[in-house]
Amino acid sequence: MTTRLHAQVPKTLRVALIVLSLVGLVGALLTFWLGFEEPNSSILWVSVLALATPTGVLVHLKLTRALTDERKRVWWKAFASAQMWSAFSEYLSSPDLAGSADRMASNSRTLEPSNRRT
Repeated sequence: MTTRLHAQVPKTLRVALIVLSLVGLVGALLTFWLGFEEPNSSILWVSVLALATPTGVLVHLKLTRALTDERKRVWWKAFASAQMWSAFSEYLSSPDLAGSADRMASNSRTLEPSNRRT
């Protein structure tokens, strides 16, 4: 029996990014709630952690060697589209990033205006 390996975000990285983002969102709420009278730089820096998940996903996509350049382009286009939050969710939860990229590419080809029948 052969084992097929799929490109995916390591579980520990996913958990760490989600925890950091939640801490950052709580920090952002605290900044808005408590920091209105005078600036609190420590709470503000904690709030920056809210960007941990998107930043971690983009860095992982840039550095991974498990995806071809064509599949990386599909992911970059998804992150730059109106469906970016769905793409981030898919990227973090997909057990097969290459398969997800292929599925997104085939979906985008079927949605192109030149392929639609009127």
